[in-house]
Amino acid sequence: MTVYNKLKITLRNSADPSVQKDLFFNIKDHAVAQKWAGYLHTDYLEKNANIDKKFMLHGWVYDPTDTTQRNLPLMVDEINFHIDAVNRYAKAHNIDHHIDMHFDVASTDQQKLNQIHHHFEVLIGQVWNRSPLYNQFDRIHKWSINNLNWLCHEMEGQLHGQRAYKSGSCSSSIVWCVEMKHIVRHDMIPEDYELFQMKDMEFGDIRMHYAQTGKTHREAYHDNDADINDTNITGYRYLSGEFGIHFGIANPNTDGQQWWDGYEQWLTEKGIDVTDKTLGLGWQIFAQLDRSNWGSKTDVQIGRELWECDDLLSTALLDQDNNTIAETVYNYTWRDEYYYKKQLIIDSQ
Repeated sequence: MTVYNKLKITLRNSADPSVQKDLFFNIKDHAVAQKWAGYLHTDYLEKNANIDKKFMLHGWVYDPTDTTQRNLPLMVDEINFHIDAVNRYAKAHNIDHHIDMHFDVASTDQQKLNQIHHHFEVLIGQVWNRSPLYNQFDRIHKWSINNLNWLCHEMEGQLHGQRAYKSGSCSSSIVWCVEMKHIVRHDMIPEDYELFQMKDMEFGDIRMHYAQTGKTHREAYHDNDADINDTNITGYRYLSGEFGIHFGIANPNTDGQQWWDGYEQWLTEKGIDVTDKTLGLGWQIFAQLDRSNWGSKTDVQIGRELWECDDLLSTALLDQDNNTIAETVYNYTWRDEYYYKKQLIIDSQ
């Protein structure tokens, strides 16, 4: 039986590929973490599945005047493009939905992001219950619908990252997802829920990915989302080889437990059984950052070094002797596929 010991991630600067950062994570030896690593191996790395680089680095603080980076001004322009693309297609094909929204940098806030996410939910439905609207769109305009979701969450991360940066902290993450055509989901079994915990993550934790549409209960509470339908607030249903890496630092001036207590009260008021493990109401951690190659650097110092890189180059799994079990190198950047698909939409108008 294969034992997965470490995950290795290599980041690079796409403008200067000589700038690279290796990150190692110690994979936990419990059954669910090993199952996750196995899915990452067999479903994705072994098959050289492409990762979705445009929706990956959250809360990275970029120069807002740099038009080559995924900063907030660029994302505002892109979400407006996709709103217009969806509206044009819907009008031309008599689809009963219109998005009456326009974004600008100054007015982009969580409430506005909740509203665009609600449009996405109405248009797509859930993985197990697709909206009848979704299949009325062609392939490339379905991609625009999905960009409403991806950009919404990325913009949320950008706002969190900027606020943390201004306070001398760090609120970043990596969302390691494969392109939609490569996604493999596995139904979770009761044993997979045993290790969910309602407490803060630590810097460098790797967590289970939410491999479905909608929001978790925790996200809905965190975002104070009054626009989302309750049917789009669902617990974890699937386990995949995808994952998220948390590079956030808790605010020392706030009480983390107080936040979780408020969350539990909110759940209770909504009639949700907080003892129901199958909802996955907190986090499940699969691995933790190996700090041995970072010396005495603080979390903030590590986080800001990572911002020097805007691209993920490779992913590898290592065994107990640090031999490579499986590895995939991704030589493309987020720009390659994104602008190709965007041009298809422009050409269709």
